[in-house]
Amino acid sequence: MNSSEELMLLLELNGFDITKYKLKKQLQYEKTGNIELYKHKKYADLVVSHYTFKDDDDYFHRNPLTYRNSWGKDVNSIDQFYIKHPDIEEEITLKDFLQLKTFNEINRESIIYDVLDSWVEEYRESSITQMENMREMIKLLPKKSRKYRKPSKITFLFSLIFALIIMLLFKSPDSLKPSVFGFLDFLGELIDGYVVLLYESSWYSLLGLAAIFLFIIYAVLNNALLRYIRDIRSEKNKRAEKTFDKWDQDMKNERLKQAGILEDYVDLVIKDPNKSYLDVKTLITPDNLLNKFKNYVSMIEGRFDWMTKNYKKLFLYIRLTYVLAFLVYLAFFAVGYALIGGWI
Repeated sequence: MNSSEELMLLLELNGFDITKYKLKKQLQYEKTGNIELYKHKKYADLVVSHYTFKDDDDYFHRNPLTYRNSWGKDVNSIDQFYIKHPDIEEEITLKDFLQLKTFNEINRESIIYDVLDSWVEEYRESSITQMENMREMIKLLPKKSRKYRKPSKITFLFSLIFALIIMLLFKSPDSLKPSVFGFLDFLGELIDGYVVLLYESSWYSLLGLAAIFLFIIYAVLNNALLRYIRDIRSEKNKRAEKTFDKWDQDMKNERLKQAGILEDYVDLVIKDPNKSYLDVKTLITPDNLLNKFKNYVSMIEGRFDWMTKNYKKLFLYIRLTYVLAFLVYLAFFAVGYALIGGWI
C-alpha cells in the first residue's frame, strides 16, 4: 500500500468524502480481474479486497465470463472450470460433472442452470456496478472552474493579426498602404522604409521572422489548450449522458447474447454430455465491451488529472510566449522606425 492510499484511508475514517479517489482506484484495481470489488462501497473494504486478492494461475476457480487473454493457452473451454453446488459434495469441473451417472437428466440440467446462472448473475451485478461507477466518475469531473480558465480568444486573434502585418511587409507591403485618406500618405512612406530595411538588413529580417514565429507558436499553443479544456468539459454535457445510456443498452444486449449462447450450450450438453466444449472466448464479448468503456473513461480521467497537474505551468508558458512575441514585435517596429529616422 502506497502513501496516498494510506492518506485516503485516514481521510475516509475521519469522515471526509473521497468518492472520486475511491472510484478512480477501483477502476485501477479492476485490471487485476478481481470480480469481488463491486461489492464494496467503502474505500477501506475496497483496499482490503484488492490486497488480499491472489492474482495467481488458478484461473479455473474463477468466473469464466471474466476470461482474459493473459490467462494463458491452457484456458480454452468453459467445461474446464470448477463448479460449486449444494447437491455436489466436492468441487468438480463442469466436464467431469457431466460424466457423472449419479444424476438423472432433469437434475443434471437443473444443476447446470444453477451454476451458469450464478456466473451470469455475478457478472451482471459486477458489470452494472462498474458502469454506474464510470458514470459517476464523469459526473464528478468539474464542468466549469474559475481556476481552470480557457486561454484568451482575444489574444489569439491579435497574435494572428500581428503576425499577418509582418508577413504582409515581406510579401505584399502595398496592401498595408492607405489609399483612401490622403493625410495618411506618410504611412506609405514609412512602410516603404520598413521594406527597404527588410531587404538590406538580414538581422532585421530575422527579427521580423522571429516575431512571426513566436506569434504563430502562441496561437498554436493557445488553440491546443483551448481545445483540450473544451474536450474535457464536453464529457459532462447532455451528450455524455446519452452516451452512457447507449453504453448501458449495448452492455445489456451483449449480456443477452451471452445468455443465449449459454442456454444453447445447456440444451446441447444435456443431449450429449461429450459435447461439453465451449470456447470461453465466445462468452467474453460483454467484458471486452466493458473494458473498452473503461479505457475511454480512464483516458478522460487521465487527461483531466494531467490538466490539473500542469495547468499553471502551461498557462505560464503560453503567457510568456505571448509577452516575448509582443516585445519582439514592438522591437521590430521601434528599431525599424529609429533606423528609418536616422536615430540609430
